[in-house]
Amino acid sequence: MATNPIPNGLPQLFALAEDAADGAHAQGAAIGLKQNTEDAIRADLAAAKNAEDNYAAGKTDKDTLSSNLRTADSNGRSFIKSCGAYFSQVISENWSAAWAATGFPNQSTAIPATQDARLTLLGSLKTYFTKNPTMEVNTPNLVLTAVLAGTLFTALSDARAALNAGCGDAGTLRNLRDAAVDDLKTRLRGLIAELGQLLDDDSPIWDAFGLNEPGSDATPDVPEAPVLTPGGAPGTLHADWPHARNAARYHVWLFIVDVDTAYRNVATANDTEVTLTGLPSGKTAKIQLTAVNNAGESLPSVEAAAVVP
Repeated sequence: MATNPIPNGLPQLFALAEDAADGAHAQGAAIGLKQNTEDAIRADLAAAKNAEDNYAAGKTDKDTLSSNLRTADSNGRSFIKSCGAYFSQVISENWSAAWAATGFPNQSTAIPATQDARLTLLGSLKTYFTKNPTMEVNTPNLVLTAVLAGTLFTALSDARAALNAGCGDAGTLRNLRDAAVDDLKTRLRGLIAELGQLLDDDSPIWDAFGLNEPGSDATPDVPEAPVLTPGGAPGTLHADWPHARNAARYHVWLFIVDVDTAYRNVATANDTEVTLTGLPSGKTAKIQLTAVNNAGESLPSVEAAAVVP
């Protein structure tokens, strides 16, 4: 018997919702669809897509804010490094009590290891140069002044605050996206349940909604070849593929060139995507899929290949 799992991957979920809405448009009136109509499906789909777009924009903004913070911190580090080199010449090469007034922490002349400590030191250097203006340097090649220390302190402090706010905004947008996606999944589950009341399990009308016939005893169609992309870490590949008709799950078969002698089953996926880890970096990986339901297993898909990062 075939089942109709709800995809977790957003591209697959959105594609199923599009098919379901098209099916509701074509067949809804004829079969008496009442609750999960085309308009209801499209409204939830539009809300989920809009929430995903907003979250993607929020992540982009957060990435920009992260870059701004790295720049501000780097500028602060350069200033602190220059101050340390200067004080080593005019105060003492190694830490001494005279260094205490500059604000360098932990009885060390090194650049502080944490960003918190670097921010605090920039504030201390502003205070030090304000109280000791004769120690300031303002030449074309070197500027060590209270004004610059204050500017760098403010830039770093503001960048930290902006990123914190951006992370909060992105988190809110993620929660809104997740809620909208859950609503869409609930809508599709409701549609499947409603169709179960209106259609025979072997009705071909299920196909119009992009769904499997629950009563089908046919083996699944052969899946299309997966699309392989590098994962987020070395030794990782991500594979995704379109839904195969009547598939309840998928077997993922792997072959590493110059390592394996035959394809081996490395994963069973209930969704139309999988991430493979622990692969040998630099080797070529080949992947095939078979679709599975209680009636049996399809023939393998066309293979896809990629070099493991």
